[in-house]
Amino acid sequence: MNVESTQHRVSKFWTNQAQVWDDLYDTPSPFWRWFNRVFRKAMFLRAEYALKYCVENDCKTVLDVGSGSGRVACLYANAGMEKVIGVDVAPTMVELAKQLAKERGVDHLCEFTNSDFMEVDFRDGETFDAVAALGVFDYLADPVPFARRMGEVANKFIFFSAPSPTLVRHNLRRIRYGLRGCPVFCYTKKQLRAMMQEAGFERIEIIRATMAGYCVIGWK
Repeated sequence: MNVESTQHRVSKFWTNQAQVWDDLYDTPSPFWRWFNRVFRKAMFLRAEYALKYCVENDCKTVLDVGSGSGRVACLYANAGMEKVIGVDVAPTMVELAKQLAKERGVDHLCEFTNSDFMEVDFRDGETFDAVAALGVFDYLADPVPFARRMGEVANKFIFFSAPSPTLVRHNLRRIRYGLRGCPVFCYTKKQLRAMMQEAGFERIEIIRATMAGYCVIGWK
């Protein structure tokens, strides 16, 4: 599969789905709040894990790759991070993120840009204590260069989530997203370790967050 083509399809999909995605975090319906917490548990757990590692390792700067509508970026800022940079390929996501940061009173700590992470030229070789990518590796046709690039701009560690192959859930998601033009990828624990080693990481931690996915930490 052509990487450039995949990236374009992913960008188009999330540009159209930005508001739908953001509503998952803050729906007024009690039923859907319960549903999302139970059946979309991974999206909340991975944010909790990422925040926990950032706080425990005294991170002051965080690069949030695939920052989406800014929900997790605002969590970093509210937890004491002094600078949070968000990068996302979907312009509508970036606009939602800027709006949320302003509403939460952390817009002076958060900066969001609409760009492909692999093409971002960070100012004067800027690096970050932590580089996180939640819900991003799901859509990467070639994850090794992406993880390597994350490591290049991280001072302490990189953190990302990755879906695991499941008989029913992943296949249904792959079909559902595929019908709308968005590819979805999954990983076994063995594949994740091999991928991280190829990306240059020697100290690797892989956490089974839910039955449907992992959280991966690569230490510098």
